Amino acid sequence: MAITKKLAAAAAAATLVFSFAAEAAQTLRVGSLTVYPPFEYLDSKTGQYEGFDMDLIREIGRRNDLDIRIVSMSLDGLVPALISGNIDCAVSALTITPERSEKVDFTKPYMNAGLTVMTTKDNAPQIKSLKDLEKKTLCAEIGSSGALMMKRIPGTTIRTFNSAADAFLELNKGGCYAMLNDGPVNKYFLKQKASQSMKLVALDFVVSDDLYGMAVQKGNKKLLNLLDSTLDAMRADGSYQKIYDKWFGTGAK
Repeated sequence: MAITKKLAAAAAAATLVFSFAAEAAQTLRVGSLTVYPPFEYLDSKTGQYEGFDMDLIREIGRRNDLDIRIVSMSLDGLVPALISGNIDCAVSALTITPERSEKVDFTKPYMNAGLTVMTTKDNAPQIKSLKDLEKKTLCAEIGSSGALMMKRIPGTTIRTFNSAADAFLELNKGGCYAMLNDGPVNKYFLKQKASQSMKLVALDFVVSDDLYGMAVQKGNKKLLNLLDSTLDAMRADGSYQKIYDKWFGTGAK
């Protein structure tokens, strides 16, 4: 009888462990820099994380019966968090770079944002190419692809900030000459600040392609395939386009 009770207790414990494991498997921990509108930001009215990326990952979650839990963190903390297993994936307008790809696996690109120049209206006529940024003091969001690109420009002094918005505001005050940043973010910022006294302008020429991907821990093929296949399905049925139009207007590539 004692043996039977022990076996029953062990079975119950195993069932409990399995239940918790199954519950955990249904929760997708998504790391994101949540101060990067229109891709991800905290809506002060609703207290919810909103944005293009947030809509994408929640739709992925809905289609796969996953509970999406957003984990807010710094941009330069996303890759380490994936490596350590503290998050399951990173969805944060994250540019696919060779340096990052050595440490994590990326989905197929879901957007080509393109790096463009943000500068003041006074400086804009003098900037025709990256060469015109040489030996200048430039603003950058720490850990961004724009920051990496600006470091390669000869003679520059880079001032880093925790968010693109902070860098934009410093640029507007004349604290630096220009900055490289994702094109849609530049234009969205100016659109939101149109009623304020802003001295900034987003230049139209694209410095380099900037392909966004969702990142997972190296070797997590199951999650990577799920994300890729769901994004493919969303493109095919028009739901990706619908989300894009909501945040950027028509014309997604």
